[in-house]
Amino acid sequence: MKAAKTSMGNREQEILKVIESLELDMDFLAVTGVEDKLQENVLETIETLRQAGVQIWMLTGDKIETAKCIAISTGLKTKKEQIFELLDEKNKDMTDKDEIMNAMDHFARVRENHMLMITGTTLDVVLANPKVLNKFFDVAQHARSVCVCRCSPMQKAAVAKQIIATTGKRIACVGDGGNDVPMIMEADVGLGIVGKEGKQASLAADFSIMKFMHIKKLLLWHGRLSYKRSASLSQFVCHRGMIISFIQGIFTCIFFFVDIPIYNGFLILGYSTVYTMFPVFSIVMDEDVSLEKVMKYPALYRTLQKGRSMNLKTFMIWTWVSMYQVSFLYSF
Repeated sequence: MKAAKTSMGNREQEILKVIESLELDMDFLAVTGVEDKLQENVLETIETLRQAGVQIWMLTGDKIETAKCIAISTGLKTKKEQIFELLDEKNKDMTDKDEIMNAMDHFARVRENHMLMITGTTLDVVLANPKVLNKFFDVAQHARSVCVCRCSPMQKAAVAKQIIATTGKRIACVGDGGNDVPMIMEADVGLGIVGKEGKQASLAADFSIMKFMHIKKLLLWHGRLSYKRSASLSQFVCHRGMIISFIQGIFTCIFFFVDIPIYNGFLILGYSTVYTMFPVFSIVMDEDVSLEKVMKYPALYRTLQKGRSMNLKTFMIWTWVSMYQVSFLYSF
């Protein structure tokens, strides 16, 4: 072998001859593979997100057996749940539209205790037929969890896009490799993990994290506070503007619609500056609960999904508060 490597001519052929001469009458005793370990606290993170009301889909390029093992080890499939596979009796992918429709009807009846698993080949049939596509996602969106194995990068992006179109909800896609970039680009919020496969996902994502377990704090703490603060701030800005508008409207009506401002420029400037600066700082720094409580009780995140912080009811409350304050201020 050493002479073949140091040969000045036909080096590759000489090395190949040596290898072929060595591989004679050989028996394989075993085949080994590289162990793909999960990051720490993945199981705890997924369980916490599920308690917070977040539905989780796993899109992977691994084969069926590997995807099952990952689903079990990550807690995507609990001990009480079973796996509902869109496969036929010969362990092959479904390619018939009617069989897929019948399978989805059956899954709709047993989805409470089953995790849905579909392969990339079957997914191609689903994506190619609008009727099957609507049926699949209408049923799958109510599943406890979904696993898509043997999935290509473009199929990942197609699934993310269709989930948004079917449910009308916001989705976050998490990935750590270059094959996850199309999916991250289609998501409302892209989360890229800096891992061994490179930084393609983290560079293409909206948020870059080092480990999967950081998603729990990012969503339950920072995401929750961002939503509640943004809701309060936007309604407060409307409240501030309505006070001046109502006062000016009442003044104009009383004095026969005269085109005169009730306050001069300096008063308006001072009001807009002082009344905007200090309350805004208090709103953006407000914390209704502590970090420890949010991590201990992930169900607090469910209130955001109901839209109680910002809706028509809260807007009308702010409007009535503005009118009450206007009547009090105008009396002076």
